[in-house]
Amino acid sequence: MFINAYPTLIYHWLCSGYMVERDPQVMALKQAVAIMSSRTFGERWAEALLEARYSQKYGLRRTSNQAYDLLEHGGKRAESKFSRLFLPLPEVDDDLKLPLNQGSTKSYASLGGSWTANFQKLHPKEFDILYYGLVLDEGILIHRAAVEDLHLSNQHRNNTEIKQFHIDQDSLQGHSAHRIEMLSWSEVYTIVSG
Repeated sequence: MFINAYPTLIYHWLCSGYMVERDPQVMALKQAVAIMSSRTFGERWAEALLEARYSQKYGLRRTSNQAYDLLEHGGKRAESKFSRLFLPLPEVDDDLKLPLNQGSTKSYASLGGSWTANFQKLHPKEFDILYYGLVLDEGILIHRAAVEDLHLSNQHRNNTEIKQFHIDQDSLQGHSAHRIEMLSWSEVYTIVSG
């Protein structure tokens, strides 16, 4: 069922070298991204990755403007939201023992597994384009959508300015029109180390 539902993603997954990816430097990068603080991950690293990868294709560059993160060709304002998807915490009888059962590394959820990504604190009046990424065990799945093409809901009951949306393994196919690419961890390493 998974292969029929996501043929493009399976192709990227198979071609990415994921199944044989054992390079210690790539694995160290993958774990470093996992343990990065949320602010550093989202506000610095993800934006820098987008700029490095898409500066030529979209003219993407970071900006110091507080209302949006990036600018594209033609002055289009762009926002960046990435979600790291991890396996759920293990079941334990004693919460105090949770660190002992969790191990020393965070484990990413797999594309074919069960996961939910939440993209919150969106101010759609302040940007034209949203870049959103799913950080998975296989790599980083990157999307690009015009704000009017997003199906946003209010994040708070009494505030219509702040929006959100969710993606899970079942609704991912609905975002295929916005998909740019699936970067394998090896490709991410090449970009980062270049």
